[in-house]
Amino acid sequence: MDKHWYMTDDEQRLLSIGEFARQSRLSLKALRIYDANGMLKPRETKPLNGYRRYGPEQLPTARLIALLRGANLSLAVIGSVLSEQSSSGAAGAGLRLDLLVGELEREHDARRLVIRHVQSILREESDPMFDVRTRQVPARRLMSIQRRLYGHQTAAFVKEAKAAFGAHLGGVEPVGPFSLIFHGPVNDQSDGPLEAVLAVPAEVEPTELIGIRVEPSHDEAYTTITKRQWDFPAILAAYDAVASSPDATARRGSQLSCREVYLAEPDEIGDDDLICDIAFPLGDANS
Repeated sequence: MDKHWYMTDDEQRLLSIGEFARQSRLSLKALRIYDANGMLKPRETKPLNGYRRYGPEQLPTARLIALLRGANLSLAVIGSVLSEQSSSGAAGAGLRLDLLVGELEREHDARRLVIRHVQSILREESDPMFDVRTRQVPARRLMSIQRRLYGHQTAAFVKEAKAAFGAHLGGVEPVGPFSLIFHGPVNDQSDGPLEAVLAVPAEVEPTELIGIRVEPSHDEAYTTITKRQWDFPAILAAYDAVASSPDATARRGSQLSCREVYLAEPDEIGDDDLICDIAFPLGDANS
């Protein structure tokens, strides 16, 4: 007896996981993973034996996943593209991919800058990308918010600190630029601490959130970088260029921490515009 006589036309069209894997060019293991994370669930799963069957209409999605995985995109990113496709159609998914290509190009440029810096080290040459200078910084009265946080939390902290400083100042003008002072490594493995500061006049008082401290006058070595050079990991090369400069090497021992002194708001400038100084305070010249 034909086993299909009792199946509906729709059920007869369903593909076994093996056939679906063959047509979509995805492995059985991958299909099980995409089922588990909700990215590509089968049309039917038998409750007794877990047997999966897929609809032919799911093949375009499966092929899209296979192509994006072939481009070495993470499952999270692919999931966001599929979500855009579901909510906004092909146009939304296409826009998400446009943004993604821009991000990938920025990451590639940032890595290339680091590699070029390493090449200059290996050749025992100074890196022409970074013009390291020295300057004297006067004693300053600083508004301060300090937090222990990881790298991915930095942007939210900066936004919070700028908002708090602005609200507290009211109409009072700061007397120096917004800066981030790194009292320890801030990345995916280390949590700082990180301090946001802003130089202010004498009439500004502390609050429960905002401290006030005086930083002594000091010399510092610094280089001014563009927004493109500010992108991670390119910024690592800028830090290294300043830290290994002759002045910084000869005058180690400062009790003050390295910092980023901001010249512009990141969202308001282009990739080749100047964004901040990478600065290392210097020790006593006579020590």
